[in-house]
Amino acid sequence: MDFNEIKQELKENNLALAFPAIRQKAASVGNWEVEEQVERLWTTYQQMIQFMLNGVKDAQSGQIREKICRDLQFATARLERFERLKNNASEKYVSSRKELKNVPSFEYLVNLIESISTEITQLNNDELMRDSIRQHRMEQLEKDHEAALLQLFNWTWTSEVWQNGDVDQANRLIFSDHISSFDKAVFVSAVTLSLMEFIDLAKIFFLLDCYLVEDVQISQRALVGFVLVTYLFYVQFDDSKELQDRLAIYREDPAFVHDTYATMMQLQLCCTTDQVTSKMRDDIIPTLMRGQMLKRVHLEDPVDLDVFIKNGENPEWVAQANVDKKLRELANLQLDGADIYYSSFAMLKGHSFFGQMPHWFYPFSFNDILVPEIKQVLSGKIGRLMKLMLGGAPFCNSDKYSLCFTFNSLGSMGEAAVEAQINQQLDGENIDELIEDVEKKQPQKSDIRRQYIFDLYRFFYSYPYKLQFCNPFESLKKSPVTPFRNSLFAQTLTDSKEDIMQYADFLMHKTFYGSALFLFERLDKNEFEEKYASLWQKIGFCHQKLSQTENAIKAYHVANTLKPNSKWTLSHLASLYFNGDLYEEAAACYADLIAIEPENQRYLLHASQALIRTGRHEDAQQYLYKALYLDEDSMQVKLLLSWCLIVNGQKDKAAKYILEIQSEDPQNEEAQILFALILLVDGNAHEAYHRLKSILTDENKMDVEDKLRTLVYHKMIDDTTEILFTDALMLNID
Repeated sequence: MDFNEIKQELKENNLALAFPAIRQKAASVGNWEVEEQVERLWTTYQQMIQFMLNGVKDAQSGQIREKICRDLQFATARLERFERLKNNASEKYVSSRKELKNVPSFEYLVNLIESISTEITQLNNDELMRDSIRQHRMEQLEKDHEAALLQLFNWTWTSEVWQNGDVDQANRLIFSDHISSFDKAVFVSAVTLSLMEFIDLAKIFFLLDCYLVEDVQISQRALVGFVLVTYLFYVQFDDSKELQDRLAIYREDPAFVHDTYATMMQLQLCCTTDQVTSKMRDDIIPTLMRGQMLKRVHLEDPVDLDVFIKNGENPEWVAQANVDKKLRELANLQLDGADIYYSSFAMLKGHSFFGQMPHWFYPFSFNDILVPEIKQVLSGKIGRLMKLMLGGAPFCNSDKYSLCFTFNSLGSMGEAAVEAQINQQLDGENIDELIEDVEKKQPQKSDIRRQYIFDLYRFFYSYPYKLQFCNPFESLKKSPVTPFRNSLFAQTLTDSKEDIMQYADFLMHKTFYGSALFLFERLDKNEFEEKYASLWQKIGFCHQKLSQTENAIKAYHVANTLKPNSKWTLSHLASLYFNGDLYEEAAACYADLIAIEPENQRYLLHASQALIRTGRHEDAQQYLYKALYLDEDSMQVKLLLSWCLIVNGQKDKAAKYILEIQSEDPQNEEAQILFALILLVDGNAHEAYHRLKSILTDENKMDVEDKLRTLVYHKMIDDTTEILFTDALMLNID
């Protein structure tokens, strides 16, 4: 039995099958501590069974068995990790752990980081030391610091369950006055990655504690980690009474609840990155590029006016309007929190810097630069401009590093060109004042949270060893996180109906219709109070998008009852009826819409089409006359009206409109079909046949047959004529 099978048996409380397999695994792995733990549990369970067989009843036996089951789940996870370390040498997780064989303990690493950090601070504060000596010593200390931080990350990421001493060291690191916020943020990321490999309640509690830290870099990274781990692995710890009690306290904190919902929204927003990338690549960027190209067209250059001029407009106006529209779309995407830069920076992740896993989680800070190349570009010719550009930029941390590496490779000529371009855009503004303004801005929780989630997204999709990791975003794409996702979220996040509604609205607008519907249906939705009309509209809309037509119609009917004559509800209801071939019902809805808005061309057109499908051509004709009055050039209205006139015995009037259409569009296929049918009704079957035969295709054949049957029904032609005429077309009689 493999570990997945063992976990499944434990999940189903089947100790009879799971226990022997776990004992066998414990003996083969060769870790005496876990083997001893498993044997103690086995002895306890054997004694429970013997007491039962001897007639001894224990009221606590059920709880004891549940605890044994939980302890075995934990032991199984440890055994799986030990076997992984033993047998999977090629895995990054295993090789990173083996590289730490000379590191004695977690405490050693915390001491080392604190010691180096203290020495760096002292060196910076020593005003008597010569600059050359300071620089030499600082370079070595920074190398030592970088090496120690990498070891701390890998130690934490690959660590097993934390004991009390480990928790003490972790807290000591977070609350140390000597260790920078930069190092603490990297450490919190390592804890999160560790939990994705091996569940440890002590680390989950640590993340919750870190949320309460004043440093927003730490608190928001910890919150993101907690939400992700709880979403992915809650089954392994959702019955923890201690965790439930802790979260009962957090649910009283409005800031925690708000930040958790915001985190869930940002995580789900990242799942739309593929769509955003496609829109950027196929729509927004090409439009902006065309706008730029058009600006370069001089008056003496040949311009195809038929292509560029519309209604007497200057082509530059048209291009600029399109550019402005796309710029607004781009700005809205960015304000929404969408990842609009992912595709642009994905190609810049090939630098050796990103070969080290911890580097993907380095915050970008001008005060804590550990990479010599970054220091070089920031202290160089365009360093001030880079600080201005990156200080207030919406880029995530890893993208800022990518940009610095790119600038570092430009060379002096490239730097000069960039500097000239940026200075031109600044238009004489004082750079120092602008930099000072940027430095004064305090980082916002939402910005830090968003940028960190973008960093995570890039890691799971671009890290060279990404296939060795469980990608949380793939899970989120399939099944969005919701406040009812598990008992822990439900316990903490479901008190506020407003928050649930807001999150459900977000999911709906981002096309996660199933999850949005799940939330909408768990809100109060009384069928007799008008205030719930919009909720029923949203329920209907989600059903409609999920192709659940019957449920959508029911919901829209409730919404229409609560708030009658809503154009939005009626138009969606009419659309569902029409697409479901319920044309009488669709016509009734469109009639209600026309009563509300009598001169709406779209309603008149759709109503007439529905009436035509029901055979009510005279009623449809009245709508079409009104539609033609509103838009006398509409070819679609003229075609529909012509057909109604033919059916209603007014073929001369129909011929007038058909001739108007053919004068504008001689190749109009529908007009040719209608004219042929007029000839047939007039008794000129021979000419009608030859006209139809020349344009008949597989695409229009069914429509012609349907029209012929309609003419029979309305006694415009007889049955025999319809049958023989249809056979002639099908047999291609010459």
